[in-house]
Amino acid sequence: MRRVILLFVMLVLIVQPVSDAFASTGNNTGFTGLWEYPTADMPDDGVGRFGYTKASPYGYYFIDIAWLPWLEINTRLTTFNSVYTQYRRYMDKAMDIKAVLWDSKDSGHWIIPSIAIGVTDIMGTELMKAQFMAATWHFGKVGATIGYGTDRLNGLYGGLEADINNWLALKAEYSPLDYAQDKVGSSKVVNDIPTNKERYNLGAVIRTHWGMEGSASWQRGGEWAFSISQTINLNKTLSGSNPYKIYDAPGFPRCPTWDNTSKDQVMHDLKEGITEFLRVRDVDIAITSGDNGHSLTVAYENYGYSSHAEAMVRMLVVLSAVMPELDELVLVQKNAGIPIVKASFPGSMLFDIRARSMRKEDFMNSAVFSWAGDMNISADENILVKKAQHEVKAMLVYEPRIDQTLKTEYMDRADIDLIYNGRYSHGWDGVIDIRFPFYLHADTSDRTGLWWEKDFNDKVRIQQTGLTYANNFGKEGRFWLFGEGGYLDEEWFGSNIWARYYSSNGIFWIGGHVTALHDRDPYSFGGLSEGRMRYYRGRFIDRTKGSENDEWRFAQWVQVGANIPGLDVDIEADYGKYADEDTGYKIAVTRHWDDAALGFWMIDTDVDAPDKSFSRAGVHMEIPAEKWFGSWFGRSSAHVWEQDTGLLSTWDMESAREGGHIRTPNRLMDQLRPASMRRNVEHLLREYYSYDDDDERDKEMQEVTGLLNYLVK
Repeated sequence: MRRVILLFVMLVLIVQPVSDAFASTGNNTGFTGLWEYPTADMPDDGVGRFGYTKASPYGYYFIDIAWLPWLEINTRLTTFNSVYTQYRRYMDKAMDIKAVLWDSKDSGHWIIPSIAIGVTDIMGTELMKAQFMAATWHFGKVGATIGYGTDRLNGLYGGLEADINNWLALKAEYSPLDYAQDKVGSSKVVNDIPTNKERYNLGAVIRTHWGMEGSASWQRGGEWAFSISQTINLNKTLSGSNPYKIYDAPGFPRCPTWDNTSKDQVMHDLKEGITEFLRVRDVDIAITSGDNGHSLTVAYENYGYSSHAEAMVRMLVVLSAVMPELDELVLVQKNAGIPIVKASFPGSMLFDIRARSMRKEDFMNSAVFSWAGDMNISADENILVKKAQHEVKAMLVYEPRIDQTLKTEYMDRADIDLIYNGRYSHGWDGVIDIRFPFYLHADTSDRTGLWWEKDFNDKVRIQQTGLTYANNFGKEGRFWLFGEGGYLDEEWFGSNIWARYYSSNGIFWIGGHVTALHDRDPYSFGGLSEGRMRYYRGRFIDRTKGSENDEWRFAQWVQVGANIPGLDVDIEADYGKYADEDTGYKIAVTRHWDDAALGFWMIDTDVDAPDKSFSRAGVHMEIPAEKWFGSWFGRSSAHVWEQDTGLLSTWDMESAREGGHIRTPNRLMDQLRPASMRRNVEHLLREYYSYDDDDERDKEMQEVTGLLNYLVK
C-alpha cells in the first residue's frame, strides 16, 4: 500500500494542473476507468474504443461507446483461461453500463466531482455482475477517483490517473476486487487470491495520434497485464481523418444578377454545377417570378451519399455559387420519384452560405422543414431525366462467428457478393445479391456445435433479391405504405407490408407490420424448403416435409415510435405474433449520429430464453462505409453496413423470430423525417460556416453532459 501512496505523490508532483482537458482511458474490460475499476469519466458523445486485454487468467475482447452524452455502454467477451468446459476455455458475453449523473466541468469548481453510477454484466450469464458508484475530481490533467462497488467489486476503491503529455498517461489504483466470486460452476477463475498487501495496480498508457492506445500494468501485486485498443468516433471517420466535409462548387468569381443574365443561362449553370459536383438523380428545377422577386424549387433524389443531410447541404453550396438573388429557395428530397421532405429557405441564405458568414443568432431560424405531400413540380427543366439508376458492384463480405462450437472458439467465412441495385420511378426499388463463399473455416460435422448457432455452408446462393415499394397518401404526405417481396435474406423468402402515419414533424408515428414467410433451403442456390425448417445441433432439419398447409408462416404486429429530438434517439414498441406463433412485444432504442446508428433491442414472448425472463436481445448497427474509409476512394459512398447481432449466449431458436427484410421503413425514413433533416442539415452547416473554430465545434458536438446537467438545461 505504501508503494501505491508513493506513486500517487509522484504523479501529483510530476503533473501540475494545466488548462488542457483531461483525457480518460479504458480499464481492462474497455470501460472508462483505472485498471480494474470504473471512474466517473466517460468518452465524448459518440466516441469509444474497441480492443483486447490480456490480464491472466482473463482475456477481454471489448467494444465501448458513449451512447448518450451521459451514458456509456461496454460490451465484451471474456475468456477464463484457467477454466475449461469440455474441449476449450470458457467464454462469457457481458454488457456494462455507466450513467454520469453530474459532470464536473459544468460545476465551475474543482471541489465538486463528477458522479457516476453503473452496473457490470447486466446481460448474459451475469457471472461478474456488480453495482458501483464513483466520484472523480479533476485537477488540470490529473484525475482522482474514489468509489464503492458491490459483489466482486468488494467495497471501497480509489486511484489516480495523470496525463503526462499527449502520448503518455500513468494510472494507479487500490483494488480490493474479490476474485473468489469469479466462478464457473464450482471452478474458480483465480486460484491464488491476492492478500490485502497486494491490492494495487499501476502502469502506463501509450497513445498515438491516430487513436490507438497500448498499456502495460503490474496488477494484483504479481501479474503483468497488457492491452491494445483503437479509438472510434461516430462523429468522424474511424481512421480519425478530418470530419468536416469539403463541399465543392463551381468557382465563379461572383454570382450573376438577374439584370445581367437570363433564365436560360441560369438553367445552364445549374445543370452544369449539379451534374459535376453532386451525386443526385431525377433533378427537377422550376423558377418562378413574383412581386417580391424570384423563387427556385429543386427536387432531386440522393443516390451517392449515406447522409441525406449531406446531399442537401452540398446542393445548397452549389446553388449559392450559381444563383442570382432569390426571394425563396425550396429543396425537395425524393425517393424513387416520390417526394418525401420539403425544406424552404429564405433566398438570402444562399449569400450567407457563399460568404460563409451567417450570424449565430439567425442560424436556420427562417428555414421550414415539412413533409412534401402531394406537391407537383412543374419543372422548367429536368437535368437528369427520369430513368432508372442502375448500380452493379462486387463487395467483399467477412462473417466472423465467435463461440460457434465447443471445440473451436473462433470461426469465419469470407465471401464475394455480386450486387445489383436499381432505383426506379413511382416508388419502386430493386436489389439482386448473389453470394460466392471462397473461404470457409467452420467445423460443424463433428457434432460439437452449440445448438443455438446456425450452421455455415459454402454454397453459392441468392443472398437477397426482390423489389421494394414506398409511397405516401393524402395531401400532407404523412401516411405511408411500404412493401417488399422476394428473397428477404439467407433464411426467408416472402413479403413485408408496413403502414405508418407520422406526425407533422415526423417525431411520432403509429402503424402496423404484416409478413408472410417461407423457409428457404439453406443448401441450395435459391430453392425453398418443402416444409418448415428447424434447428438441431446447429444444423437445419426439415421436420415437416410432406405436411399440408404448414409451409407458410404469417406474423403481424402493431407498432408505435417516438423520437427524442435533443438526443436523436428513436424509441419503438411492437406487439404481436412472431414467425413461430409465439406472442409478445419488442422494445428498441436507437441512437443516431446522422447516417450512423447504434441501437439495442429486447423481445419478450411466451417462449423465454433459457434461464431468462425474456426471449432475445441484441444490438442494431448502421455504419456508413465513409466511417471506415473516409475519402480514400476520392468520392462519397452511399453504402451502409447494417447488422443485427444477438447479445445472449443462448436462446430458443424457435422464438422471437421476425423474419427477414430487404429495407425497413426505419432505414428509409429515419433521416428524411422533417425534424431529423432540419437537425442534421443544421449540424452540417455549422461545420461549413467559419464563425467557429474546429476546437469549439468539436466541443459543442461531442462534450459529455451529466444526466442531471442535461435535465436542468
